[in-house]
Amino acid sequence: MYRKSTKKNKLNTLKYGFSLGLAIMCSLSFSQTFTMGKKCRASLETAQSALHSQMYSEALELFGTFSSKCKTKDAKEATAVGKAEALNGLEQYSEAITEADKALDITKGKSLNGHFQKAIALNKSGDLEGSKASLEQVIALTENNQNISQRASNYGLLAALYERQLNDISSAQEFLNKAKQLDPNNINILIQEGTMYSTIKDFNRAFLSYDTAKGIDPSNVELATARVNSRLRMLETKYGTKKAQELRNKMTADEKVLVCEDLNTSKSLGLNDMNKDLFLALICNQ
Repeated sequence: MYRKSTKKNKLNTLKYGFSLGLAIMCSLSFSQTFTMGKKCRASLETAQSALHSQMYSEALELFGTFSSKCKTKDAKEATAVGKAEALNGLEQYSEAITEADKALDITKGKSLNGHFQKAIALNKSGDLEGSKASLEQVIALTENNQNISQRASNYGLLAALYERQLNDISSAQEFLNKAKQLDPNNINILIQEGTMYSTIKDFNRAFLSYDTAKGIDPSNVELATARVNSRLRMLETKYGTKKAQELRNKMTADEKVLVCEDLNTSKSLGLNDMNKDLFLALICNQ
């Protein structure tokens, strides 16, 4: 049996931007998936939301539910790598290696995330040479991919893994730079970059990425969501409150202009969120 995670439920602390980041991760991880239906994708996102919130025991159960209903090759790989990451989080490295190997067997050695999770488990188990060999496989598979768009997405996936599991922003940025060089108009990569910096509260850097993305596709729904989520997070961080009334009294005139612009853009694109609608009415519609 799997041990229960001692991590606290962090889902509420990821209120802003989490769903967006998850959607982008899914698009990067399964950009070539054609065999997973809507219900399976929804089940996968639920499992991954628990995983990315470090609710590892819950994630294992959810991946079990997902795998019982979704039987395609893509689903089997997603289950194996998801369980491997959760087991790494629970420090059950032997079991993590077993699940990573399942992903590699399913994909005939081509699962980037399978190699990555195995590398982490081997490293934590003290097998530094084995870990190095697995990471070399990750890089080789990425750099040998002749499809430029796929290679860029793979670099984006590596960036996300380095950010989330290793807390290595520097390496994540290197991979994002490679992705942008290969596919400069890939808006998902730019949103990912902005969200990464928003998460660590480097908001100036975040909006540099968002502004670049806006120049490519100003009507992109995911971008609008990322911008407004990060704008609100920035204000909450600066003023130490999430209450709209308090923020209204503390914000500068310029800050109100910016947040209202982002809120109105997201609203015009059809995004409906009760909390944001209330914020818009209180702060902007006066």
